[in-house]
Amino acid sequence: MVAVLMVAGGYAKRKQWTEKQAWKWQERVGVIKGFNEPYPAYPGQTNREILQKAADLGFNSVRFWIRGNNTQERIDHIQSMIDDAAACGMTVSPVIAFGERYYYTKKDAQEREAGQKAYEQTVREVVRHFAKDKHIVFWDLWNEPRFEDRPDTYAQMDIIEQMVHWCWEENVQQPITSSIIWATVNPANKALKRTTEVEAMMDIHNFHSYDTALKFGHNIYEMLDYIKGISDRPMVATECLTRTNGSGLARTFEVFAKYKVNFYSWGLFINDRNWEARWDRSTYDPYDPMFHNVLYSDGDMYDARDIELIRNYRFAEPGETIYPPIEVADRWSHERAWRWMATGKLMGVDRRAVRGELSKTEGYNAVSVKLEYDAWKTDAKAFFAAFEQQLNEADGKGLTVMPTLLTDADAHQGAEALARYAADVVNRYYADTRIRLWNLYDRPGLTVGDEKALTEIVDMVFRYARNQYANQPLTMTPLVSVKPFEKDFDPWKAMVHGRTAGWDRLSYPGGSTADLIYHIWSLSDVTAFATDMPSAETGWLVSICYRFGRPIVCTSWTATADANIPATLERFGAFHVYWFANKVLTDEYPLFRFRQTSTQRQITEGM
Repeated sequence: MVAVLMVAGGYAKRKQWTEKQAWKWQERVGVIKGFNEPYPAYPGQTNREILQKAADLGFNSVRFWIRGNNTQERIDHIQSMIDDAAACGMTVSPVIAFGERYYYTKKDAQEREAGQKAYEQTVREVVRHFAKDKHIVFWDLWNEPRFEDRPDTYAQMDIIEQMVHWCWEENVQQPITSSIIWATVNPANKALKRTTEVEAMMDIHNFHSYDTALKFGHNIYEMLDYIKGISDRPMVATECLTRTNGSGLARTFEVFAKYKVNFYSWGLFINDRNWEARWDRSTYDPYDPMFHNVLYSDGDMYDARDIELIRNYRFAEPGETIYPPIEVADRWSHERAWRWMATGKLMGVDRRAVRGELSKTEGYNAVSVKLEYDAWKTDAKAFFAAFEQQLNEADGKGLTVMPTLLTDADAHQGAEALARYAADVVNRYYADTRIRLWNLYDRPGLTVGDEKALTEIVDMVFRYARNQYANQPLTMTPLVSVKPFEKDFDPWKAMVHGRTAGWDRLSYPGGSTADLIYHIWSLSDVTAFATDMPSAETGWLVSICYRFGRPIVCTSWTATADANIPATLERFGAFHVYWFANKVLTDEYPLFRFRQTSTQRQITEGM
């Protein structure tokens, strides 16, 4: 029941909801899982088709800008959206987004005053018309008003405060809110006091956050704690989802579930609004990953994991952990990993094999480089200068680079120190196209026997490196080999349909274990291995890597017998394996190519 009081003129005016009333509303409407702006994927797509697709994916609300040139057109637009949404089992949250034309387009004082009166009249008429409509889950009074210390910030806060009173006087039965807090909460901002005063008038809290991954969530936690400090009311993030800075749905929902935040992601289909490219970037240029949206234009999912997240989103109980850590949640999707291979085959050589003389890499297109933690720790500036020189030299020869950051020789430094090193290096070169991929740790367990310590390092290094949202894939190379085949052993027959074979042939030297290897492959964007084995055993290991459904990289191939090289290259070509040899090959590598995969169909007699 909304509290009301009588005012001059005899009509009812309600008050701001109490915190208890606000939580009763939350209990009634349930968790809001919405998206913004139902823009068509192509000109013939109807609004109802868009909303039905959204409902099928698990969304239950849509936020939209009220459009129209006059009061009736705006009412008609809201009613049309309500009708379409209701048919799909969804609610709506209208944004009153037409204040600018009344307040800021008039130069003359009298025109400005007349415009303000017209604005008040249309706002009142619009909210009055829908004041008791339960399909409207809340009113968003003003989208992203000014937040910094400048004159129009204070002017807009005055307008929003007036709008609150108009809605009270029209006795709207839905909660009133405005996305006032949409930037970093900075105590040095002199306007913060005024914006906080107006935010404190709202029935529920409404904010925007597109950087939930920044500083491991520090910024968003700070924002939400500040909002809760104003008053303990339900919170709605009316805009979220930017993948290029790591703030995808998994990272976003991890925070929101903890704070019991309702959400509206931005966009649904890729469309003419070009929301798939980040701000100030054009889709006329290449882009990856998708910035906003969850679907391609034809309705296919950009990342199936997002749909599962939307459908299953709920508020977490105190102390409950729903979502996986960063190293798991931010792993590249299979599709993104395979798009990474679009430039074709990669034939690499270890830089140490050519003793720094890149002139010997004729015919190769990549080089692997070992970086030293101790050099970074001793003098980071000199470390990066030396690495930059290597990158420039490689680029001058048409080579991309795979840096290896860590080995067991560094393990004694501790997980956090190594993770900070990895983060620093990856962050500096996160968008550098001279780097092909990151081999974060080469063969853990080679000399270290403590599996628990190695697992801690693996997790933390992946976690910190992932938080740099690199444009290159992250991987580690586990320590694993295949037991030598008996003379009469046929690996092809051992792996036919229905036979049980695979991991039983693997060997885990040193401190490596099956659990550690599986863990590394399950965290990597692309699946890596190293080999000094004959082609048959190498092929067996490749077939195990293939089970993870991702591109495969042989980060270190010790080609010991020249007679074995053609057969290994043949295996690499069939499985589309990227490779880095530990020596300069001579005759065979120019013939290396990726073979098209071709699968025979199963023919049943009589079909």
